[in-house]
Amino acid sequence: MKRSLLTLAALCALASAPAAPAAAPASTPAATSANALQASVWNLQSLYASEAQWEAERQALSAELPKLKALQGTLGQSAATLRAGLDQISAFNRRLMRLAVYASLKADENTQLTEHQARNQLATTLANQAGEATAWVSADVVKLGQTQVEAFIAAEPGLARHAQTLRTLVRRAAHTLSSSEEGLMASAAEPLQQPSEIYNLLSNADLPWPKLTVRGKTVVLDQEQYVALRADPDPKVREQVFKTFWPVYKAYERTIGAIYTAHLKGTAFEARARKYPNSLSMALAGDNIPESVYRTLVQEARAALPVLHRYLKLRTQMLGLKQAGYQDMYVALAKSDKRYTQPEGEALTLAALQPLGSDYTTTLKKAFGEGWMHAVPQRGKRSGAYMNGAAYDVHPFLLMSYNGDLSSVSTLAHEWGHAMHTVYANSQPFENANYATFTAEIPSTANELLLADYMLAQAKTRDEKIFALSQQLENLRGTFFRQAMFAEFELAAHEAVGKGEAVNGEKLSSIYLDLLRHYHGHAQGVVHIDALYGVEWAYIPHFYGNFYVYQYATSISAAAYFAEGIGKGDSATRERFFTLLKAGGSADPYVLTRNAGVDLAQPEPYRALVRRMEHGVQQLEALLGSKAH
Repeated sequence: MKRSLLTLAALCALASAPAAPAAAPASTPAATSANALQASVWNLQSLYASEAQWEAERQALSAELPKLKALQGTLGQSAATLRAGLDQISAFNRRLMRLAVYASLKADENTQLTEHQARNQLATTLANQAGEATAWVSADVVKLGQTQVEAFIAAEPGLARHAQTLRTLVRRAAHTLSSSEEGLMASAAEPLQQPSEIYNLLSNADLPWPKLTVRGKTVVLDQEQYVALRADPDPKVREQVFKTFWPVYKAYERTIGAIYTAHLKGTAFEARARKYPNSLSMALAGDNIPESVYRTLVQEARAALPVLHRYLKLRTQMLGLKQAGYQDMYVALAKSDKRYTQPEGEALTLAALQPLGSDYTTTLKKAFGEGWMHAVPQRGKRSGAYMNGAAYDVHPFLLMSYNGDLSSVSTLAHEWGHAMHTVYANSQPFENANYATFTAEIPSTANELLLADYMLAQAKTRDEKIFALSQQLENLRGTFFRQAMFAEFELAAHEAVGKGEAVNGEKLSSIYLDLLRHYHGHAQGVVHIDALYGVEWAYIPHFYGNFYVYQYATSISAAAYFAEGIGKGDSATRERFFTLLKAGGSADPYVLTRNAGVDLAQPEPYRALVRRMEHGVQQLEALLGSKAH
C-alpha cells in the first residue's frame, strides 16, 4: 500500500486489495488439525491494545481532518511552508495507515463477522474523507511547476524525504485536475470501490457451496476444499471436484459479470476524467512503468508457449493419461508424503535462504517468533495469502493458511520475502519506504526459487529429484505463464469496455476460455479445456486490482536473474539485490530494477526464465528416460 501523499485517498483500498496468491495457493482441509501443524496466529496488540483504543484513535484522526483541509493554498508560499504542510499530512497518513491495517486484518480473520467488517468500513470511510481533505495537494504542487519545486527542494533539506513524491506529482501534471475536480474524484473513490467489496463478500462468505463425497467422506466444497481436492491423485475425483465446484461460479456468471463490469467501467471513467488514453496507461503511469514492459511480457509469454506445451505433454505422460484435461493441472507429478510443521517449514526456509547472508536469515528467524503471521486455517478467513507492511511503526503482517506440504512452505517463503523486503525498505524515511508492486514481487519470488533450488540440491534419490523438479516447473508455469495469461485477459476486458462494447459475464467467460485454450494447447491436443472452465475469471480476486497480476510474471523473471547469481555466490549480484530492497520507493520502480541489472522492457529477462524452464524440462525428461513430442 502506498504511503505517499499521492495515494492518501487510496488507503481505503487497503481493505479490499486482492490477497496475493502463490502460483499454487496453499490451503488446508478442514480435517487438518491446526495444533498438529503448529500453525500460528498474529498478535494485533502491537497495533492497538484494544478495539476501544482503535476507536479512540479513529475519532482523533477524524478530528484532524479540518486541519488538513486548512493547509490548502499554503504549500506554495515558501520552501518552509511546503515542508511543514507535507510533514503534517505525512504524519496523519502514517497514523491512518496503522488504523487501516488493524481494521483490514481483523476483517480478514473472519469475513463472516459483521462487527469486523463494520470497523473496516469505518476505516475505509475515514481514508476517503482524508483523501477528500487533501485532494487539493496535487493541483497546488502542479501550480508551482517543476522549476519552483526543484528550487524549494534545493533550499529546504527537510524536503528531501518528499522529493520523489513532489517530482512524481509534477511528472503527472497533465493528468492532474483542478482542486475542485480532484475533490470530486476523491469523493467518488468510495462508490468506485464497491464492486471489489461486493465481490469479496460474495465470493468469500455468501456463495452457496455444494457438498461433495470423496471416498466416503462428505465435505463442503468451498474455496479452501477446492484447492485441497483439485490436487487429488484420483483423476475421477479431480473431474468430480471441477464439475461440482465450477457450476457455482457459472450460476453466478451474470451477477459476478455485472460486478466486474461495474469495476471496469469505473476504471474507464477515471482514466477518461484524468485524460489518459486508456485504463492500462493510467495504471502504469502511477509508477511510471513503460507500457512496453506489459506488452513485451505478453509477447514473450506467447512466444514461449512451445516450451510450456512440451512440459504439459510431459505431465500427461507422467500422470499416465491419454488426454489431460484442465482438471489435471494441479495434481502433483510426483508424490511426497513429507509434511512439515510450521517451525519445520520455517527452518527449511532459513536453510534455503542462506545464500542471502547471515543478516537476512538472523533477522528472519527472529521475526518468525514475534506474532507477525496468521497461518491457522479457519472458515470465513480470507482466501489466498498476502503481506501487509503498511504499519510503518510496527512491523509487517502476513496471512496464509498453512497446511504442511511443500507448496505451503513455498508460500511461507514467498510471503516472508515480502516481509523482509519491508524490513529493509523501512530503513528509508516513512515517505519513501513503501515500494511499488513492480518491485515487491521480486524478493518474494526469489525466495521461492532459492527454496526450489535448495530442495533439488538436497534431493538424494531419483524420486526426490523428480519431485523437486516438478515443483520448480509448476512454480514457473503458475507464476509466469498463468499470470501472463491473466494479464492478457485483464487487458482484453478493459479494452472491451474502453471501446464501448457490451460486456457481461458470458462475454468475459468467452474471452477467458479462448485464452485458456490457447495457453494450454487445446487445439493441438495438449490439454482439453471444457467450456465450463471459461468462468474461472470469476474466481480471481486480483482482477479488481487493475493490472496487478502481470507483475508476478515480470517479477519472477527478475527473480530468476537474482536467484541464479546469488545462488552461485555472486557477491555483486547480491549487493545489487539488497540495494534494490533498501531503496524502497525512493525512485521509480522500473528505474530501480533496471539499475539493479534487469531491464523488463526488453525480451532477455523473460527468455532467461524460459531457458530456466526448458532446462528443468530437459532434466526431468532425462530422469524419466522420456521426451515429450
